[in-house]
Amino acid sequence: MDVDVPEIPPSYDEYRARLRVFIAEQRPKLRWKPGVGLRAPEDRDDVASLRKWVRALYDAGYVVDRYGTGVGVTDRFEIRILGEELGRSGIPSVLGNPLVAGAIAQFGTDEQKQTYLACIANGEHIWTQLFSEPDAGSDLTSLQTRAERDGDHYVVNGQKVWSTWAQFADYGYLLARTEPGRGSAGITAFVLDMRSPGVTTRPLREITGTADFNEVFLEDVAVPAANMIGAPGEGWRVAGASLAQERGGVGAGGSGGSLARLVTVARSCRRDGLPAIQDSAVRQGIASFVARSRIQRYLGYSVATKAATSNLAASDAPITKIWFSELNLEMGEFAILLQGPRGALVQGDAGAFDDGFWQDSFLYARAWTIAGGSNEIMRNLIAERGLGLPRESRSAPA
Repeated sequence: MDVDVPEIPPSYDEYRARLRVFIAEQRPKLRWKPGVGLRAPEDRDDVASLRKWVRALYDAGYVVDRYGTGVGVTDRFEIRILGEELGRSGIPSVLGNPLVAGAIAQFGTDEQKQTYLACIANGEHIWTQLFSEPDAGSDLTSLQTRAERDGDHYVVNGQKVWSTWAQFADYGYLLARTEPGRGSAGITAFVLDMRSPGVTTRPLREITGTADFNEVFLEDVAVPAANMIGAPGEGWRVAGASLAQERGGVGAGGSGGSLARLVTVARSCRRDGLPAIQDSAVRQGIASFVARSRIQRYLGYSVATKAATSNLAASDAPITKIWFSELNLEMGEFAILLQGPRGALVQGDAGAFDDGFWQDSFLYARAWTIAGGSNEIMRNLIAERGLGLPRESRSAPA
């Protein structure tokens, strides 16, 4: 398929300049230093500041109208400029996990759309995704959280894990089993008010030193039947659309900023008494990353073009997800090796290069190989759904 990615015309320079001025004037002052990946602040004061920042962007029209709210940019060049400049700012413009928006837009009732979509876009509501469980990660069909009907509501019991931003979330995008049995049958999607009695959230401190993910315990939590997204037993179909969006999003951002920082590392660090950039092996390595990053960018453009024309194949998003996550991990390893003994220093250490950016990037990089479904599962999807190869044999449970 042809990929339609024309150059941004010079007539959009004024839009970019106005956006840069707005970001400089409105960017929040945070105690928290955002790291690479999907990271969460440490305290509620920073969360409040981020809500105001996202609201200011929304009120000024500096959002993409992906939620069908009628507010935001739809011009394709403005969308690209917005993504570039907000990415350059280093401040999150979307809080929590907004993937429920696609599910509500496609499967939600009119009341759900009116209640939630605009509030996701303007930062009033922060969401977390309640899919994975201790024994059900990439294979979500084995989830055990139960939702049993009791009059006009469901009673939910179970445990979720790897839930980003759950400690600050207002709502959760919940998958629970409403019917007995195995596999995807009987799984239903719900909107969960995270302030409901019986919801307990426990942050997980990770190898990065931050607590971006959480465990969420659900004990006799009452969820109104009106909070169901789609029909009973349709949760796997609802979630499928969201997971495709997540997998595509993981690989869509590009690695241009990291590449520039990698070149800086190679120029600043020394090898055999000379700048590492003068070593032909180092230059070859960086050139390889540049080529692969360019491929990643065009894979992302291809997915965006196909999505815009409703021609997205089941294997497209998994391909971009694998490509980005493995490239990102290898770049982190390469940058740390270039630093030699300084590669063991992290943020806060006096001698840490670039304030430990690459150490944080390397430690977080494994998360990208798992987020949205592990790369092993993605390769199965590509083989089975993209190439039509025989399904991998599933062993019967012991």
